[in-house]
Amino acid sequence: MIIDSERSPLDPYQFLADFENKTTRMQQQLERSQEALAGASSRATSDDGTVTVTVAGGGSIESLELGPKAMELGHTKLASTIMATIRRAQQQAAREVQESMRPLLGDGEAMNFLGEQVEAGIARLQPDEEESGQDTGSRRESVSEMDLGHDDGDDDWDGGHRRFGGTR
Repeated sequence: MIIDSERSPLDPYQFLADFENKTTRMQQQLERSQEALAGASSRATSDDGTVTVTVAGGGSIESLELGPKAMELGHTKLASTIMATIRRAQQQAAREVQESMRPLLGDGEAMNFLGEQVEAGIARLQPDEEESGQDTGSRRESVSEMDLGHDDGDDDWDGGHRRFGGTR
């Protein structure tokens, strides 16, 4: 304990009162952060306006809306647009969650760590080469390379009727 000549020695009652005030403020900040996390959601709309997605703070999809022109896109383009819009909404939600933690964590190492984790998670949300259309192979080729001769004994078809189990 450092005591300078201008201040009186530390009063233990005042120390406890200050400590209680500080813990009360921290508890209130924690409760506000928890409320922000529980209510966090993000909404994103595709560039062409055909798809709108709402996701919760954790990234789970809460709603998916298709505009009237969505069916004109064709199934491949529509699927791609839906996935891109979901990723955009999830990225926004992750950054909003990160910012909701700033009052609790401050701008120090913990916030930097959280930021790194959010950015790493966002990087994992980015489409891989096959999904983005950059892969020159096709799904048919990748299926033909699979070992389809293996029978695991489950979920076999028998005379047009599905049966379960490995015995005949």
